[in-house]
Amino acid sequence: MVAFNDQSLTILLVDDDDDCRMLVRDAIAECKVSNSVYEARDGQEALEMLKHVGHGEGMPRPGLIYLDIEMPGMDGQTALKHIKADPKLRDIPVVMMTGVSDEAQMKAAAANGANSYTIKPANAEQFLRTVLASTNYWLTIHQYPDRHLPSGECRR
Repeated sequence: MVAFNDQSLTILLVDDDDDCRMLVRDAIAECKVSNSVYEARDGQEALEMLKHVGHGEGMPRPGLIYLDIEMPGMDGQTALKHIKADPKLRDIPVVMMTGVSDEAQMKAAAANGANSYTIKPANAEQFLRTVLASTNYWLTIHQYPDRHLPSGECRR
Protein backbone atom coordinates (compact mmCIF):
# COMPACT_ATOMS: atom_id res chain seq x y z
CA MET A 1 0.00 0.00 0.00
CA VAL A 2 1.27 3.44 -0.87
CA ALA A 3 0.37 5.85 1.92
CA PHE A 4 0.96 9.35 3.14
CA ASN A 5 0.63 10.19 6.84
CA ASP A 6 -0.55 6.60 7.38
CA GLN A 7 -3.46 7.09 4.98
CA SER A 8 -3.76 5.00 1.83
CA LEU A 9 -3.85 7.02 -1.37
CA THR A 10 -7.08 6.49 -3.30
CA ILE A 11 -7.22 6.00 -7.06
CA LEU A 12 -10.21 7.20 -9.09
CA LEU A 13 -10.72 5.31 -12.34
CA VAL A 14 -13.04 7.02 -14.84
CA ASP A 15 -13.99 4.93 -17.89
CA ASP A 16 -17.31 3.87 -19.42
CA ASP A 17 -15.89 0.48 -20.51
CA ASP A 18 -16.31 -2.26 -17.88
CA ASP A 19 -13.52 -4.36 -19.44
CA CYS A 20 -11.04 -1.48 -19.41
CA ARG A 21 -11.82 -0.76 -15.76
CA MET A 22 -11.26 -4.43 -14.96
CA LEU A 23 -7.89 -4.43 -16.76
CA VAL A 24 -6.80 -1.29 -14.92
CA ARG A 25 -7.86 -2.78 -11.55
CA ASP A 26 -5.90 -5.96 -12.39
CA ALA A 27 -2.81 -3.96 -13.31
CA ILE A 28 -3.03 -1.89 -10.12
CA ALA A 29 -3.30 -5.12 -8.12
CA GLU A 30 -0.11 -6.33 -9.86
CA CYS A 31 1.64 -3.21 -8.53
CA LYS A 32 1.34 -4.89 -5.12
CA VAL A 33 -0.47 -1.86 -3.76
CA SER A 34 -3.65 -2.21 -1.76
CA ASN A 35 -4.85 1.30 -2.46
CA SER A 36 -8.60 1.75 -2.74
CA VAL A 37 -9.86 2.11 -6.30
CA TYR A 38 -13.10 3.98 -6.87
CA GLU A 39 -14.81 3.90 -10.26
CA ALA A 40 -16.94 6.30 -12.28
CA ARG A 41 -18.53 5.65 -15.68
CA ASP A 42 -18.30 9.21 -17.02
CA GLY A 43 -16.98 12.66 -16.24
CA GLN A 44 -20.13 13.86 -14.50
CA GLU A 45 -20.13 10.91 -12.10
CA ALA A 46 -16.42 11.48 -11.44
CA LEU A 47 -16.98 15.15 -10.57
CA GLU A 48 -19.84 14.23 -8.25
CA MET A 49 -17.59 11.71 -6.53
CA LEU A 50 -14.76 14.25 -6.23
CA LYS A 51 -17.18 16.76 -4.71
CA HIS A 52 -18.63 14.10 -2.38
CA VAL A 53 -22.09 14.13 -3.94
CA GLY A 54 -24.18 10.96 -4.39
CA HIS A 55 -21.91 7.90 -4.77
CA GLY A 56 -18.91 10.02 -3.80
CA GLU A 57 -20.06 10.54 -0.22
CA GLY A 58 -17.35 9.18 2.01
CA MET A 59 -14.81 8.73 -0.80
CA PRO A 60 -11.37 9.92 0.32
CA ARG A 61 -9.60 12.50 -1.80
CA PRO A 62 -7.82 10.59 -4.57
CA GLY A 63 -4.06 10.69 -4.99
CA LEU A 64 -4.37 9.72 -8.67
CA ILE A 65 -7.07 9.88 -11.35
CA TYR A 66 -7.14 7.74 -14.50
CA LEU A 67 -9.45 9.46 -16.99
CA ASP A 68 -10.72 8.18 -20.34
CA ILE A 69 -11.52 10.71 -23.08
CA GLU A 70 -14.39 9.21 -25.08
CA MET A 71 -17.33 8.58 -22.75
CA PRO A 72 -21.07 9.22 -23.03
CA GLY A 73 -22.35 12.22 -21.13
CA MET A 74 -19.45 14.33 -19.93
CA ASP A 75 -16.28 13.33 -21.76
CA GLY A 76 -12.80 13.22 -20.27
CA GLN A 77 -11.55 16.52 -21.67
CA THR A 78 -14.50 18.38 -20.15
CA ALA A 79 -14.08 16.59 -16.81
CA LEU A 80 -10.35 17.39 -16.88
CA LYS A 81 -11.10 21.11 -17.36
CA HIS A 82 -13.43 21.05 -14.34
CA ILE A 83 -10.91 19.18 -12.18
CA LYS A 84 -8.03 21.51 -13.03
CA ALA A 85 -10.22 24.63 -12.58
CA ASP A 86 -11.12 23.63 -9.02
CA PRO A 87 -8.50 24.85 -6.49
CA LYS A 88 -9.36 21.91 -4.20
CA LEU A 89 -8.74 19.33 -6.95
CA ARG A 90 -6.22 20.80 -9.41
CA ASP A 91 -3.15 19.30 -7.72
CA ILE A 92 -4.40 15.71 -8.11
CA PRO A 93 -2.41 14.02 -10.91
CA VAL A 94 -4.66 13.13 -13.84
CA VAL A 95 -3.50 10.48 -16.28
CA MET A 96 -5.49 10.47 -19.51
CA MET A 97 -5.73 6.77 -20.30
CA THR A 98 -7.45 6.48 -23.64
CA GLY A 99 -7.70 4.62 -26.91
CA VAL A 100 -7.57 7.96 -28.73
CA SER A 101 -4.19 8.27 -30.45
CA ASP A 102 -4.81 11.72 -31.89
CA GLU A 103 -2.38 14.63 -31.78
CA ALA A 104 -5.17 17.22 -31.38
CA GLN A 105 -6.57 15.33 -28.37
CA MET A 106 -3.08 15.04 -26.88
CA LYS A 107 -2.52 18.79 -27.26
CA ALA A 108 -5.96 19.54 -25.80
CA ALA A 109 -5.27 17.28 -22.80
CA ALA A 110 -1.96 19.06 -22.18
CA ALA A 111 -3.64 22.48 -22.49
CA ASN A 112 -6.39 21.34 -20.12
CA GLY A 113 -3.82 20.35 -17.48
CA ALA A 114 -3.39 16.59 -17.85
CA ASN A 115 -0.30 15.34 -16.03
CA SER A 116 0.15 12.44 -18.44
CA TYR A 117 -1.38 11.02 -21.62
CA THR A 118 -1.29 7.27 -22.03
CA ILE A 119 -2.65 5.18 -24.89
CA LYS A 120 -4.57 1.99 -24.08
CA PRO A 121 -2.73 -0.58 -26.18
CA ALA A 122 -5.01 -3.08 -27.98
CA ASN A 123 -2.87 -5.92 -26.61
CA ALA A 124 -4.13 -6.75 -23.09
CA GLU A 125 -0.65 -7.68 -21.80
CA GLN A 126 0.85 -4.40 -23.03
CA PHE A 127 -2.13 -2.53 -21.55
CA LEU A 128 -1.42 -4.12 -18.15
CA ARG A 129 2.27 -3.14 -18.41
CA THR A 130 1.30 0.45 -19.28
CA VAL A 131 -1.01 0.76 -16.27
CA LEU A 132 1.56 -0.93 -14.04
CA ALA A 133 4.30 1.52 -15.06
CA SER A 134 2.05 4.56 -14.77
CA THR A 135 0.67 3.57 -11.36
CA ASN A 136 4.13 2.80 -10.07
CA TYR A 137 5.42 6.18 -11.26
CA TRP A 138 2.62 8.31 -9.81
CA LEU A 139 2.32 6.46 -6.50
CA THR A 140 5.94 5.64 -5.69
CA ILE A 141 8.39 7.64 -7.83
CA HIS A 142 6.88 11.08 -8.39
CA GLN A 143 7.60 13.42 -5.47
CA TYR A 144 5.01 15.92 -4.23
CA PRO A 145 5.59 18.98 -2.01
CA ASP A 146 3.46 17.40 0.72
CA ARG A 147 4.41 13.76 0.05
CA HIS A 148 8.09 13.05 -0.55
CA LEU A 149 11.18 11.35 0.79
CA PRO A 150 12.70 13.13 3.78
CA SER A 151 15.88 15.03 2.94
CA GLY A 152 17.92 12.62 5.07
CA GLU A 153 17.00 9.78 2.71
CA CYS A 154 18.01 11.66 -0.44
CA ARG A 155 21.39 11.43 -2.09
CA ARG A 156 23.16 14.67 -2.91
